[in-house]
Amino acid sequence: MCILNELGADRFQLLKSNSIFNDLPRATIEEIDRAKIQNNYKKGQTIFFQGSPLFGIYCIQSGTVKRVKSLDNGEETIISLSENGDFFGGQAILSNSIARATYSLVAVQDSTLYFYDKSFILGLLKKYPQLATNIISKYQFNIERDEVRILSLSKKSVRERVAETLLNLASSYGKEVGVNKTNIPLMLSRIELSSLAGMANETFIRTLSEFQKEGMIKLMNNVILVTDNKELQYCTGAVV
Repeated sequence: MCILNELGADRFQLLKSNSIFNDLPRATIEEIDRAKIQNNYKKGQTIFFQGSPLFGIYCIQSGTVKRVKSLDNGEETIISLSENGDFFGGQAILSNSIARATYSLVAVQDSTLYFYDKSFILGLLKKYPQLATNIISKYQFNIERDEVRILSLSKKSVRERVAETLLNLASSYGKEVGVNKTNIPLMLSRIELSSLAGMANETFIRTLSEFQKEGMIKLMNNVILVTDNKELQYCTGAVV
């Protein structure tokens, strides 16, 4: 039986949807599928720890993960949230020696990641220069995203940063529930949300309470309901 038939069209599209594998031939996608090591992680489970050796790359197939940086004073900060289309461990294929993770990767939801050995990826890179282009493009996108976040944390006010954090979550994970309204599922704790916004937990919670009093959001058990998207956008300093 043809391997592609065994994979099925849906499975093929899932593998293809990972951005670094875009534009590769079907036969190569089949090869990639055979080479993968699939790992399933429960919410809160660590995929790899900061400082651990990296022997290949990890690609998100489903779910959401967070990059967490441990600081010298023992505090932890969330660098970013990532979902299908992102990959990690690129240092492994760029380094001639054993690379080590500069952050921890933790599942925010139940997640499935595919692992590909360094030697396998290096073999693909020799055959398909397009893959190198895809990896570089993805790195560039992530760098630009991180730069925007750093600029936001250093230049924007507390209210602007909280509003921006909520709107980013609404854009990526929210569900529209009416005109100008969005439900944001609470995948992260309040402490994690404050870390994502780059501020103390008490400051974050106080600002959420202010937004609720002003009628922009409603705090519920498992969701944050954004009741006025436009007004929240004004709070980021954006012109709506």
